[in-house]
Amino acid sequence: MQPLYLRLFFRIISRNREAYILKVITLAVAFASSLLISLFVLNEFGYDRYHREANSVFRILQRNETETFSGNRTSNGIPEAVLVKLKSQFGDSVTFSSVKILNGIQVRTGKSNWRDQKIHAVDPSIVDVFSFDIVDGVVNEFTSNKPTAILSATAAARFFGTSLAAGETLQISSLGNTIEYSVTAVFADFPKTSHEQFDVFINADTSAVRALNFDPKVNGVYGRVFQREISHYQNVIANLFNGQTLTYILQPLPEIYFGPRVLGEDARHGDAYSIYMLICITVLILFLALTSFMNLTTLTLPHRSKELAIKKMAGTSQFDLFKIFAGESILIVAIALALGLLLLVLASKWIAAILSIDPVTLLFNGDGRLVAILIVLSLVLAAAPLVMTSRFTSASPIRLLSSDSIAFPRFKRMIGFLQLGVSLFLIVSSVIMRRQITYSLVKEPGQNHDQIVYLNYPDHLSVSLNGLREALRMNSANVVDVIATSQLPDRINSKELNTDFYLLRVDPEFKNFFDLEMTHGNWFKANDGDSIFVVSEKAKHQLGSDTTNLIGTFRDLAGQFNLPERPLKISMFGNIKYNFLCIRVLEVDIRRTVAYLNRYFSTASRSEPLRFFNKRFEEWLSYQDRLNKLSETMAVISAILACCAIYGLCVGLVREKLKQIAIHKLFGAGTRSITTLLIKEFASQMGMAILFFGPLSYIVIQEILRNFVYRTHFVWLDPLLPLVYCGTVIVVLCGLQAATLNRGDLVASLKG
Repeated sequence: MQPLYLRLFFRIISRNREAYILKVITLAVAFASSLLISLFVLNEFGYDRYHREANSVFRILQRNETETFSGNRTSNGIPEAVLVKLKSQFGDSVTFSSVKILNGIQVRTGKSNWRDQKIHAVDPSIVDVFSFDIVDGVVNEFTSNKPTAILSATAAARFFGTSLAAGETLQISSLGNTIEYSVTAVFADFPKTSHEQFDVFINADTSAVRALNFDPKVNGVYGRVFQREISHYQNVIANLFNGQTLTYILQPLPEIYFGPRVLGEDARHGDAYSIYMLICITVLILFLALTSFMNLTTLTLPHRSKELAIKKMAGTSQFDLFKIFAGESILIVAIALALGLLLLVLASKWIAAILSIDPVTLLFNGDGRLVAILIVLSLVLAAAPLVMTSRFTSASPIRLLSSDSIAFPRFKRMIGFLQLGVSLFLIVSSVIMRRQITYSLVKEPGQNHDQIVYLNYPDHLSVSLNGLREALRMNSANVVDVIATSQLPDRINSKELNTDFYLLRVDPEFKNFFDLEMTHGNWFKANDGDSIFVVSEKAKHQLGSDTTNLIGTFRDLAGQFNLPERPLKISMFGNIKYNFLCIRVLEVDIRRTVAYLNRYFSTASRSEPLRFFNKRFEEWLSYQDRLNKLSETMAVISAILACCAIYGLCVGLVREKLKQIAIHKLFGAGTRSITTLLIKEFASQMGMAILFFGPLSYIVIQEILRNFVYRTHFVWLDPLLPLVYCGTVIVVLCGLQAATLNRGDLVASLKG
């Protein structure tokens, strides 16, 4: 844009300040919102994409197809016999690697030792499945010939103080057994967008896993296909296990993050559904900003009729006029983009707390997809108002100088109808979807249908355990069961005196609560004394022939938590005090259930909340809460843009009715009369928006809610809130415009 035209443009802006300020504000908010959601979406859909040909990598899941089965049907525990069968079936066309999570491991080096570490015991073929960026050492030396390990750069720095740790040794211990491993390579950390944290890999065969007190018969399995698509091998597997109660699924690696939660895994999960909803809300926000930009352009164009007429008479072509308007539009969009980026930078700490992403780093890391989104968005926003300028650039000088200015009455009515309708729909849908996400996101019956929360056994509890169980079930339909125990099953540390057995004291409902599988004998009966006991298979092996007071053997409990198998002895409580209370609750409306339980057990001396057994589920709830907070923010932004849109409509209505308002004022009309006149004009557009978008909103939201097993419902307050909000904004803005007009001199508007 030439300096002369630039000075002229800024003079035009100064004469239409409110319109141009509104343009920049709406576009800046739209840019900030769309860039924020784009950053979040690119981050979420970038999980597990860093591996070479990521869509060729998969993990195997086991699914229980028994009709009477209740609970999560999907598990990552693959029996060793199944893996052997698959390897023989596919040969060299697929590479498999067992991957077993080992929690509760102690790692020792010459510098120090670290407890409760998580490592992965794998086959050496893992180097052909995952993609490793080696920073030190040689990954090909990670073989089964001797105990070797590969570490992430972070793990190497933690254990050895440097990432150049190839050739170092570390000792891995579990329940007194120790194996020494040589570090053959150090790899660059996998990105944060990995479904699971992989830091330490050890090549562990069956004997090594058993020596570390883990069950080597069931493992997670990852693989990579080389010749065909994963779907081809999935069809072969489906035929291979056709008709059996246990079937097997090849889940591509990039699908894990948005896939179902799986028993035995330690994976992060996201929610694609909520992200799609955020994308839809963002698109509607962009629509409000775009239509406001176009509407405000129609307000400023008539004031430039004389300028355009003079330029045309001076010989400026229609194309040159179009270029001037295009330059002005690009300049406004550029200013709004800069302001939007500034808003994101200023809000970066808040965004990082909500979404766990650093927007500043992601903005300036040169992601080509983000640059493409930014360019397309800028071009669309800059080009939209140019549609309105064509009537002015093509008009003759005589037409531009006539007293009857060029207007867009039908377009303005349509814009008003759409903006009011979209605003109503956005606010209603935001309210209902927030309630649905808080209530439940379960779409498949039986999918992770319950969770366990626990607390220290309350000292003030006066009722018996059976009485407490019945009281909680009666007061909350979402409480499934309650049990008490001396130790939590995933952190058993106390041993029986003068023996190697770990001791756990429980009430009789413990077996059903944790789904213990008895392999021999029986479980406790209600009247059994505390002298009899049941043991794990490992403890039974150590007992030998001394089976006095032993009534049964159960399959080890530690495998549910990826922990080493302890020789565990369980007995019933006598008069000994319980230490923990565990409560199984349904996932449906789980926040309200947990809040109720916190209130139930709260006392003046106890303020700590209930804790979740499954920490990953607790992270999942926190993730959903963050998405809810983001949805609320987007709803507020929608409301603000709706207010800006109504203000633009109000200004346009005033300019369109200026002569009529001036005549009313000459005959003595006051602020109230002028306000009523403006509100009546809005009433017709609001009525049309309600008639059209009301049923449409109801149908769309009902169809969305139909996807859920447990769904919320419309209540009469849902549409009332946006109606009251929009109505209040209309009345206030019309009143302000009427007050301004009442103070001004409108005689000049009647000339010509």
